[in-house]
Amino acid sequence: MERNLILAIVFSVVIILGFQYFFQTFSPPPAKKPQEITEAAKQAKQPDEPTTVAQESVAPKAPAAAPSKPEAAPSVPAPSPAKEKLVTIETPKYEARVSSVGARIVSFKLKNYTVGLKDTEPVNLFEANGLDTSGPTIDFTRRDETFKDEKLGYECDAGAGKISLTEATSRKSITFRTTTAGGLVIAKTFTFHADSYAVDFKLTLTNESGEDRNYLITFPWRKVYTVDSSNRFVWNSAEILLDGVLKDYQVADIKGEEEPSGAVEWAGLGDVYFFKALVFGEKPATKVTLFKPTKEGLAEIWIRYGGIDLPKGQPVENDLMLYLGPKKVTSLEAAGHNLPRALQYSSYRVLDIMAEYLLKFLRFCNTGFEVFGIKVPGTGNWGIDIIILTVFIKILFIPLTHKSMKSMKRMQDLQPQMAKLKEKYKDDKAAQNKATMELFREHKVNPLGGCWPMFLQFPVFIALYQALSYAIELRHAPFVCLPSIYLCINDLSAPDPYYVTPVLMGGTMVLQQWMTPSAGDPMQKKMMLLMPVFFTYLFLSFPSGLVLYWLVSNVLSIGQQLITNRMAAH
Repeated sequence: MERNLILAIVFSVVIILGFQYFFQTFSPPPAKKPQEITEAAKQAKQPDEPTTVAQESVAPKAPAAAPSKPEAAPSVPAPSPAKEKLVTIETPKYEARVSSVGARIVSFKLKNYTVGLKDTEPVNLFEANGLDTSGPTIDFTRRDETFKDEKLGYECDAGAGKISLTEATSRKSITFRTTTAGGLVIAKTFTFHADSYAVDFKLTLTNESGEDRNYLITFPWRKVYTVDSSNRFVWNSAEILLDGVLKDYQVADIKGEEEPSGAVEWAGLGDVYFFKALVFGEKPATKVTLFKPTKEGLAEIWIRYGGIDLPKGQPVENDLMLYLGPKKVTSLEAAGHNLPRALQYSSYRVLDIMAEYLLKFLRFCNTGFEVFGIKVPGTGNWGIDIIILTVFIKILFIPLTHKSMKSMKRMQDLQPQMAKLKEKYKDDKAAQNKATMELFREHKVNPLGGCWPMFLQFPVFIALYQALSYAIELRHAPFVCLPSIYLCINDLSAPDPYYVTPVLMGGTMVLQQWMTPSAGDPMQKKMMLLMPVFFTYLFLSFPSGLVLYWLVSNVLSIGQQLITNRMAAH
């Protein structure tokens, strides 16, 4: 019996340590500010102020260690320089800036999300005038011509200035147009919506060269990423919905040798909380080229849209969409096109489903519900929601936990008889084990019955870990803040800054172990009391919301143990 108990303890610790190692090493998610760009990269940036930019046609330049690409054909003579003009679009959700140079989005600030907990600076999905301002540029390739429009000068039908969309249903379309020296008219139409992070994008190409042409279209998509192995919440990835299946590539692991091909419904770059993707609608792209990230901190993928036939004189329209926003289920569902598939909590389907339903329960508690037309308000506090979830899960486990406690109590009652068997068969271990098992069967006692509630709660624990770490609703979500007594949980997705909840959790575990009937000698009980030390150490770096769950669960278990002990005494 002693050996089984020790094995159970060791097994529990191994599971927790393995879980901590696996997720801390391989499952990173709140994203920090992008790392400081090197001096060389800074020089490659465009200036903050509007500048005079020469239109040019050049061959696409690949990042380091990229797969081979078509050789550049002779470039077309560059038109006269064009002065950059900026159009600003402001909505209740975001502020976007579009440059006339390349007709590309150079800034997209999310008003409802700040970079840091104490910052007022909003999250910007495009590093302003930086390396990743490519939303979207286009590379054109055909047999005798290759160029990109990244530095072409476009004329905007709205001119320069600011456009405000204040009403929830309002929207605004802006068209940028240019003509290349080769006679190709390129028109980009952006439609911004006040109530959505989706931006409709129409690409219209008109061939005025006097001969039929065919161009291969490629969309380069870039993101400044952060490398910080010490922070388990840093996670940058390339995400592709390919043939209806989500393909997820961590940027740091991309070696520049993969080119997933098939029906690409959308492809994008993001981190655990935010996402920018190019959506292709009814005409999917055909391939995505993944490039090894650069030393300057730039991740890049090329989305191969495929060939477009351009008969002379006939405009050809292509309807696409951009999603530039949070990985929030309501926002992704509103954008459509299977974008909610980007919201993945775990690589394991079972855990992913569990995490999704746990979050649905939390959202249900947070926002409230209607009964017969009567609105029942939600809590509005995610910490309280976690407590409600803990109580709900504890209620579900009451029968099993009660049975476990009764089993441990019976084991304690059998200790005198087990001691006699141990003395009787002290020279014959096989006979001692056989007699002990017969004693268990006679009194209908399961020696491992006390362990099952903990083991069965591990999947819930892991799924909740995923949910709390990856759900943007928990990012910067406060629970309680009383700095005067050093109790401050102002971000349920991050560790407790004062370590109050992990210490309280460890204390409740000690009390719970002390109250639990012991089936062994004093040495075993001392070993069991070491468990809270391991758990407390591990929980120091866990999201405070998860520690809150375990703390409340321990408190409820202590109350249940008191009731069970009182019932047993009578």
